[in-house]
Amino acid sequence: MNIIDSNIIGKSQVIVQMRNSIKTMAQYPATVLITGETGTGKELVARGLHYGGGLANKPFIAINCSTFSDELFASELFGYKKGAFTDAKNDKEGLLSSVNGGTIFLDEIDSLSLKSQAALLRVLQESEFRPIGSNEVLKTNVRFIAAANCDLELKIEHHDFRQDLYFRLFILSIKVPALRDRKEDIALLVEHFIEKLNSQYGLNKKGASDRLMSWFYSHYWPGNIRELENSVHRYYLLANGELLDTSETPEANFDFPPSALPRYIHDKPKHNGSYENNIINESDLNSDIQDSDLIFSSAKRLAIEKFEAKFVSRLLVLTNGNVTKAASLCGKERRAFGKLVKKYHIKSNEIHLY
Repeated sequence: MNIIDSNIIGKSQVIVQMRNSIKTMAQYPATVLITGETGTGKELVARGLHYGGGLANKPFIAINCSTFSDELFASELFGYKKGAFTDAKNDKEGLLSSVNGGTIFLDEIDSLSLKSQAALLRVLQESEFRPIGSNEVLKTNVRFIAAANCDLELKIEHHDFRQDLYFRLFILSIKVPALRDRKEDIALLVEHFIEKLNSQYGLNKKGASDRLMSWFYSHYWPGNIRELENSVHRYYLLANGELLDTSETPEANFDFPPSALPRYIHDKPKHNGSYENNIINESDLNSDIQDSDLIFSSAKRLAIEKFEAKFVSRLLVLTNGNVTKAASLCGKERRAFGKLVKKYHIKSNEIHLY
């Protein structure tokens, strides 16, 4: 079995077709744009494109564009000369030199600023670059693979993404399907994750119970494969026997351990026309709106707030309180997700799996 078949797991028609596309595209060192929701496995596709073709013995480097400022992105990509800026105490080789002949995978490319997009565009157009602080123009032969979990064409309309860069990236493209569109692959994925965990922990779990698998098949999976893997990991750690199982209150109802439920501050300002004391506690999160005298707008706001608090809390449980990972899991920017955490006074540092 080749690396593409072994790493891209599934037997659904959409996955079989995607694997075939990867095998074809891997033979050409052309730029590829990978799109798909967060957690669908875009980096696995990128690795398949690299290691499944003629570049397999060349370097492969993955970078997440959302973690770089303009200055850091330029220094990482181009390198710099000693004295180019305050902290440049020695020459540093950039990725365009160190990965020359190989592949650079640019994840979340949509998070690059317009300034960084322009710098990247020049490299794609000219196959050349200049290290920061140097007058020497260097050639590079790097294959770029980019990934985005948002609609780049919509970002172009909003003037947040360069159209010329989009066309440069869109020579070849692959759309990775959401897990809810390939649910027949869930059993194979669960089996794969359990095997990995058995190797990691030195145990011999046999699989998942019918009850747990039933929930896996019914869940919407907004975080896709990453969420499924986190969920399997959680039930693996909590399993007492050979089978992963769930209690009478399944994870579909969020099944928080008591210590993982968020602690809310009771002196939040009241919302006009909303509920009495504005405390969102466990009973609030698991109850329906029963106040028949609420006007529609107030009832809607209350329902949204309950959903948001519950959803944010669940993501933080799945990521063991890591706000950055939780934001990535649901496809929101970290700052926006952080505002929700603050809004509901959720103390992420007090959330744990147990």
